This record gives sequence, structure tokens and C-alpha cells, in this order.
Amino acid sequence: MVSMNPESSAKIKTSMGDMTLEFLLDKAPRTAENFVKLAHKGFYDGLTFHRILKDFMVQGGCPNGNGSGNPGYTIKPEFNDTPHTRGVVSMARSNDPRSAGSQFFIVQGEARYLDGKYAAFARVVDGLEVLDKIASVPTNEDNRYREKSVPRDPVYINTVEVEGVEFDEPAGQDDDRGSPRDSAGDAKAAARKPRRQRGGGGGGGRDEGGDDAGQAEEEAPKPKAKAKAKAKKAKSGDDEQPKPKAKAKKASSRGKAKSASAGGDDKPAAKKATRKKATTKKTTRAKTRKSSKDEE
Repeated sequence: MVSMNPESSAKIKTSMGDMTLEFLLDKAPRTAENFVKLAHKGFYDGLTFHRILKDFMVQGGCPNGNGSGNPGYTIKPEFNDTPHTRGVVSMARSNDPRSAGSQFFIVQGEARYLDGKYAAFARVVDGLEVLDKIASVPTNEDNRYREKSVPRDPVYINTVEVEGVEFDEPAGQDDDRGSPRDSAGDAKAAARKPRRQRGGGGGGGRDEGGDDAGQAEEEAPKPKAKAKAKAKKAKSGDDEQPKPKAKAKKASSRGKAKSASAGGDDKPAAKKATRKKATTKKTTRAKTRKSSKDEE
């Protein structure tokens, strides 16, 4: 059991500075409770912010260091009306609404189109300048969607300290909820081992022989295997990430030229038809005059 109150807070200590959070207990109490439980057990210690998109958000909390991991269980979503504005902390998830587990993201810009679709459970009340520093680190492209979001050098979550929260079990121990430390311990340990990376990247690299960072296949499962595929996706935590808002595509100059060319093809035909009509009238007049002379 966990006992929280309006004064409860958490401090995320990173390799670039500290950020203090206040919880939105009136919006997402179970989500906040899950976060402090994981923090109390040391789950986040040594993990990274593996996905960083400047002016959008920074994402961390994956035991695999690439967006594909979870604590060994998922939680019920608590979507709410909290605006996803600067400093808001929300749970990352896949297309399955019940796939959130440990990964979270902190909004650095503004992402109101995520409102009601992701469970916002806290906000940064101190350390926004640290958030900006993290969001500004150089990144590489290192996933199949060519998203430039993988930090060249790792940004670590050293630890997460909670205050104003009472726990029944000592720090570092599990409750009866899926034994997250046992199920995710091996993956977390593997994430800290040296790995083959592209471009000298950090916490969001790729394991040797592994898949791309934090992305799941978007191919729809077949009807018979639908339920099974959905359960597998929720368990693996693949693609646990919010997407930046797509920019509207502008019509290319080539397309415009092609369109103009297509529209101009009718003009020669129209001129030809006009000439033919004029020639016909001329011939008719000539025949009429000849007929008149013959009659005379």
C-alpha cells in the first residue's frame, strides 16, 4: 500500500540536473501511485532519457533503454483533461490504451493534441531549465522511421526521490503486483552492458541483432490471431511513445507544373475545332455564290 497526499512530490535527479514534480492526484491517482512505487524500489535508477525531440518532449523510464521495455506489467489508463503543455508529465504507451507501465514523457513544448489520449499524472514545478537542457542535446537518427531522437551521449536518470509518501514495504522490495523487479531486472541489467550502436549513440541505441528502438510493426494482425497479438504487444511495450504532430504537406512545384501542363492540353484542340468551323462556313458561302451565278 502507498499513502499519498497533496504535498507528495518527487525529484528526478538526472546527469544534467534535477527536476521536481508535483502529482495530479485528482486526475490520475493510480498512475501517480505506480510511478512512486517504481521510484521507491529503485526501478528508474540508472535508466536514461532514450527519446528526445526538442520543442516536443523527452521520454524515459524504459529498462531496455530503447523504448521497448516495461516493468513486467501494465496499468489501467487514467486519461484526463489535463492540457499537455510545458512541464506536464504523462505516461507513454503503444496503440493499446492499457499498455503503459513505466515509461513516461515530459512535455517541453506544447502538445495539446495529446489531451485525453495519454494519462497526465504530474507536472514539473522546479527545474524547467534542466528540461530545456535535456531537450537540447544533440541527437541521431536511429530507428526505422528516421526520427532524429536518439541522444548521441546518454542522459541518465540517476535516481528518483519521493517525499510526502508512506510505503508499507521497505525500499527496493516488491509488492504482489507482478514482481516488477524480478521480471524487468534482467532487461535492465542488459541495458547497462556495452552494446553495438550506430553513430556513437547513447541510451537509445540498438542491441546486437535486435530491433529498431522502440518501434512496433504497424501491420494489422489476422482475425484469428488478433487477441493473441494484442496481448503480446501490451506485454512487450513496443512503440510506447507519443508522436509529434504531423505537418501539413505543401503541393510541390513539379505537381503544379504538371497540373498546368495537363490543363493546357485542351487549347490546341479548341483552336483546331475553331479553324475547322470557319473553313466550313467559308466553303458554304462559296457554294451559295456559285449556285446564284448558275441560276442567272
